[in-house]
Amino acid sequence: MLSRMTTECKPITIHYRKFKRATTVSKTLEQLVRSAMNHKLPGNIRVKDRYLDRLHSVNTDNFFINTYVDGAGETPLVFGDILHFTKGHLQALCHTSDTNAASVEVRQMRAPAQNEYVHSQMFWMIKSDHVFVVQSMSLRTAEFELYLDWLLKDKTKQLSPDYEIILDSRFDETAIGGNLNDIQEIIVGSVVARPSTIPDKATNEQLSEVMQRKQIDAGRKIERSTAWAILEQLLGSEARVSSLMDAVPLEADLNVQVHIGYQTKKRKISRLALRQLETGLRNLPDSQLQVKAKGTNVAADGTIRLHHNASIRLIKTQDGDSQIISTLLDPYDVLRATVEAYSSFIANGKIKG
Repeated sequence: MLSRMTTECKPITIHYRKFKRATTVSKTLEQLVRSAMNHKLPGNIRVKDRYLDRLHSVNTDNFFINTYVDGAGETPLVFGDILHFTKGHLQALCHTSDTNAASVEVRQMRAPAQNEYVHSQMFWMIKSDHVFVVQSMSLRTAEFELYLDWLLKDKTKQLSPDYEIILDSRFDETAIGGNLNDIQEIIVGSVVARPSTIPDKATNEQLSEVMQRKQIDAGRKIERSTAWAILEQLLGSEARVSSLMDAVPLEADLNVQVHIGYQTKKRKISRLALRQLETGLRNLPDSQLQVKAKGTNVAADGTIRLHHNASIRLIKTQDGDSQIISTLLDPYDVLRATVEAYSSFIANGKIKG
């Protein structure tokens, strides 16, 4: 049972997206998800009544909505999470019973019977076509889109099979201002996350995976593999990139960016291609994407998408006679914070209800 008696909190970022709904779709995303969860399967069982009916398997990865809430007081909305696990996954443990040992044994163990280790958990709240997402290590907006694609198209037939589900970015007009449809330039990249030692190319992909999991300075860093790929195209060889990386002082940051835009003498040209590119890049981390519109400046921190910072209570678990603060977010408090984010954006005129 979820505990509401928590005192420790964790700072989180609530990201805003908006369902890109075609004129041929009469229902909002909120209504589509509600209809899907109330959809009756053979045996008169609704999708929301049994977690196995919400389980989406992709190869060895499994995703399902565990927590689901329909409405918050008198406010109509849908709220939930997504859990990600791999069946039979092994968890690494170290044996620490011998306090005088020079080293400890490290081995992997399966979860107890009828349990699975959870890789990650994300939360979402949908009000009309407005979507608020609390991302996690392996579950981000892209994974949420894929899950909605399965739930609304394959599982419950709420949408036609050829309908493309897009949770579009919406830029923070108070930060960059101007007409957001008149995009002048897109910048991909930022400061490169650096390890304490520079690896060779052979270990670059492995390091990228480690960095992604640790989310090193997620607010201002890009993955090393992204920077390496850009530099390799510019310099022409892996050896030259390696030489450049070796030459960068350990105390310095390397800033790698690609600027995509138009140069023309015409007064007016179509920005459709740049708008389409921005949509295609919508699931890049906020730190890796900047957008410039006519007559505007990019905010100092590079943020171009709406987000809301919040502090969320952590769940306590009972360990014998004592309580331990876990790393799991309290879903009830996440719901409170996402509703607060929606209300704040409405009040500030950043979105329309």
